[in-house]
Parts: sequence; C-alpha cells; structure tokens
Amino acid sequence: MLNKYTTIYGASSAVEAQMILKNITGISLVAGCTEIARRQTSRTLHLPANVLSLAGIPELCVVNKTERYVEFGSCVTLNSILQLGVKNIPDVLYEAIESIANPAVRNLATIGGNISAKGQRLTAFAPLLALDARLEIRTPLETDWIPMSRYFSNVGRDQPKTPEFISKIRVPTETWDISVFRRVGRPGIVTDTTASFAFLVNSQKNILADIRVAWAGKFFFRKREFENLMIGRTLPLSEKDIMTLLDKADLFFDKTLFPPSYERKCLFNLLEDSLRLLT
Repeated sequence: MLNKYTTIYGASSAVEAQMILKNITGISLVAGCTEIARRQTSRTLHLPANVLSLAGIPELCVVNKTERYVEFGSCVTLNSILQLGVKNIPDVLYEAIESIANPAVRNLATIGGNISAKGQRLTAFAPLLALDARLEIRTPLETDWIPMSRYFSNVGRDQPKTPEFISKIRVPTETWDISVFRRVGRPGIVTDTTASFAFLVNSQKNILADIRVAWAGKFFFRKREFENLMIGRTLPLSEKDIMTLLDKADLFFDKTLFPPSYERKCLFNLLEDSLRLLT
C-alpha cells in the first residue's frame, strides 16, 4: 500500500527523465524500491511527495559487452547480471551479487540502486570500486562519465546545483590472477556492521604488476597510494613483507573516518589473509 500523497511520474527515455528532473523541483528517483522498503518497518510503504520511476526506461535496462568492458544500465536487476554467467563479468562482482539477499529481492533490486544507497555502502560497491568502474551521470542538461571513486565521497558530496542520476555503470573486464570477495555481517540482511571487501591481483614473471584493495560499509576505502607501495614487489611475499605492508596500511586507512572498531579489525584480518595468498 503506497502513501496516498505521493505522485509518481514515469519516463519512456533517459532524455524524458532529464526533462522531468528539470521541471519538477525536489523529485526523488526510484527503480526497484528495495532500498526504500528495506529502511521501513510499517505495513505502508511511504514514498516522497514526488517520485520519478526509472524502471520502465528501456535504455537503462540494457547490458552491453565489448572486449574491454561490460556496461550495465542502472536499472538492470541483480538477477539479470547473474544470468549473464560468471564468464561474462568479473569474478569478484559475480560473487558479490550472488551473495545479496535472495532471488526474489535480486529480481527487483538494481545495480544502480545498490551502489546509490545512502548511509551504508552495499555489497556491490567495493568490487566496483576495485574494478575502476565508471558512471554515466545525467543532469537535466548534460551527460558525463565520471570515475566511481570521484563521484562518491566519505564526507558527503556537495548538493549538486542541478538534480542528477546514474544512468550506466561501465566495468572493465580484464582478467585477474587472484580475485577475492568477502562479505562481513549477517547473511542476507544489511545491518550497521555489514561491509564488503575486494582484493585483486595480477602478476608478471613473479613480479606484482597490479593490486587493488577496496572496502565498503559505513565508509568506503581504496587508497591507490597504498596499492602503489606493493606494486613491483617480488613474489612470493615473505612474512616480513606482509608485516611491513600491514603496518603501512594502518597509516593509510584514516582513523578519523575509520576508528578502531570491529569493522577495522575485519578489514585488517581480511587484508592479511589476502596477502598470504601471495606467499
């Protein structure tokens, strides 16, 4: 049962959605509505006064794949991504999506909604951050591509001058020698301690060529400066290498945003376990 005071608008194209954003002040955007439903406990689903549904826009429900990347419309459902098969999307992203809720929820929940949730970074966020995903952002007047790492912020983004929405997510599909995804927290539900961890490694001739470490929960973290400290090291890593890298990691992961806590211990335990895969 919906809030009777809500006006729901529909759009047949992304351009039409941009026009609605331009003409109606303060309108909220939805697709599967699973994030709104998750945050409410009453029998009545309360929506904002004006809502624009993106779920019926065909171009936002399409998947395109090239040799270098796979591109999801923001309203592609999580189950639709799984149906592509693990050979067609990065392992770390497939594992993450497979761990989300249950098939009924994944039939409604969208990839755009998963990464846009406010207050808590949900399961697909860390893998996409590690994979250097890029977002197509639409405002009433323009369309632009922005790295995911630049679009989101731990300290809160400035209120945009014009309303905007994520229309596409582009994910590089390069292969990784080691791909690790871990979820922290109770299975199937989201709580304050829910978080996700992604770890990716490529090597060449026993040299660490690339490494990605990402965490997302109440805050998200990926420090390229820390990753660069590891690139170029000879494999396998020694015990001394691992201890040195863990000590350096403690300096890179800001204790102001990420104070000593259960979550911080989980991150460092997962990081240590992952580094030991390189020994």
